[in-house]
Amino acid sequence: DTGHPIGDRVRVRILARDVSIAREPVHGTSILNALPVTVTASGPDAHPALRLVQLSAGGVPMLARLTARSAAALDLAPGHRVWAQIKAVALIG
Repeated sequence: DTGHPIGDRVRVRILARDVSIAREPVHGTSILNALPVTVTASGPDAHPALRLVQLSAGGVPMLARLTARSAAALDLAPGHRVWAQIKAVALIG
């Protein structure tokens, strides 16, 4: 509890490692925060086994870090609509 009243605008920081991607809404999981997003880009990460996927949630940018294997299995391409499952966030300010 940060003391912010309900309805206050706050900034959140979501780390790419805390975002997973699903092609459809997922039920029966401990990850309760899921948003419909659009893939805007995908590219290599520092390690060759990883990919960074750029997403847009209603115009707000977000990154997801996935294994290259998962990214290929999901067939992620710009314009695809997917679900971002957010494991953790940090409030800023």
